[in-house]
Amino acid sequence: MQSQTATLTRLRYSLANFPEVVALVSFLAVFVFFAVAADNFLTPLAISNILTFASITGIVVVGVAMLMISGEFDLSVGSTFAVASYVFALSMNTGVAPIVALLLALIVSALLGLINGLIVTGTGIPSFITTLGTMLAFRGIARAIGGGDFARYTGDPQALFDFLNGGIDRINQLFTPAGNFRVSIIWFIVIAIVISLVLMRTRYGNWVFAVGGNPGAALSQGVTVKRVKVINFVLTGLLAGIASVMQFAHRLSVDPLRGEGMELIAVAACVIGGVQLTGGHGTIFGACVGMLLLQMLEQGLVLMQVPVQIFQAVAGLILLIAVISNTYLSRQG
Repeated sequence: MQSQTATLTRLRYSLANFPEVVALVSFLAVFVFFAVAADNFLTPLAISNILTFASITGIVVVGVAMLMISGEFDLSVGSTFAVASYVFALSMNTGVAPIVALLLALIVSALLGLINGLIVTGTGIPSFITTLGTMLAFRGIARAIGGGDFARYTGDPQALFDFLNGGIDRINQLFTPAGNFRVSIIWFIVIAIVISLVLMRTRYGNWVFAVGGNPGAALSQGVTVKRVKVINFVLTGLLAGIASVMQFAHRLSVDPLRGEGMELIAVAACVIGGVQLTGGHGTIFGACVGMLLLQMLEQGLVLMQVPVQIFQAVAGLILLIAVISNTYLSRQG
């Protein structure tokens, strides 16, 4: 009996060092279930839809994961997402060159992240409360600059749109029916790899873990805790802006509710992927797996003709299981 207990304890400690393993096992289990239970789930169209839809929110998840590992939250990413789309669309519609409009959208989204960071570090107000307030404020900005209405790009298609999120036709046309692989998938993979390398292989990444794990100890070791947090808030806003312009490049329109609820999906994906709510622990890979799991769950239930409310219930259940699992694995003794 003691031998079995010791084995389970060692397994728990091993899994605690690799929290993404639990997310990956869950992903594979859900994948096998839908492969058996849902018609057309293994078709190129269904798989490409999962990857394409997950890639946009996945880029946001990368930033949110980095921020959560440093011990903070950003509930305003969905509103930042909307603001960036409106800036991008309205700038081009007024005659601004597309590349300049892109830069303006990214600068604005980064500035919104900077505002969050400065408020949190300057006032000491918890980021959950701060960004709950800016979520409403930024959504109001999106409604104001858009006049509370849709904004559509009225010009000719731009080469920049294909660069940001064009269809990968050479791959899509290999299948019948055609797939829906888009450039956003490549951007998602590249961004996730780059940020993961920064987190796991650089001194700044060590600072992020230290700040999230024990900010007092990090400060005593010379880590500029406030600067690290502000940088991660800016990164989160910037990635929300990047994802936003990519989605706009595909749809060519934006509405006042664009990105609404994205913040909850992003946090859920991070937690499912092993990022701890208390900070100091997690990986970009795990968060991305969590995002893919949620998108696969939604796509699979759609193919099974299950109401969207069931997706929300199942996603909530998976989130609770993930929190319980992470708490258990991180428990001492």
